[in-house]
Amino acid sequence: MSRASVAPRRRALVVVAPLIAIAVLTGCAPTAPLPVPTAGPVETAQPSPTPTPDPQLVEGGTAGQNRPYFEFVLRALLDESPQAPTSALVGALVDAGFDKSAMQATVTTTPTGARADSILVSVRIGDQCLIGQAANGGLATELTDVLGSGACLVGRTASLD
Repeated sequence: MSRASVAPRRRALVVVAPLIAIAVLTGCAPTAPLPVPTAGPVETAQPSPTPTPDPQLVEGGTAGQNRPYFEFVLRALLDESPQAPTSALVGALVDAGFDKSAMQATVTTTPTGARADSILVSVRIGDQCLIGQAANGGLATELTDVLGSGACLVGRTASLD
């Protein structure tokens, strides 16, 4: 062999030998212990949610404090009787403890005798009004300021006597 052919082999051996040694030693190196499986998080039974109590009338409370109860009373009536007349809406609120003298409502029928598309009922509490609108079994409520006239509703209202 000529000296010229030995040099490239030596260079190759110098480069390859350390790679082979690393490969061999890596195969002999102790491996890290595999993690031992552990039980996952224990799921505990969640307590049943505590039922939310029905709203109650807040004696001497504001209109805002009594709005949930106002809605609750009207919703219960409309669930039973989707086409409840004005007298039933007012009666349910009076039976629930609202002051009849602070109420206004629109009539159940139009001047031509047809059923009104919706009925409004209101309760004035302080300087605010709870207003409920019943239509086809649905209910929408609003909390508003008392009008300049001191009333909650505008227009023709029903006699509540």
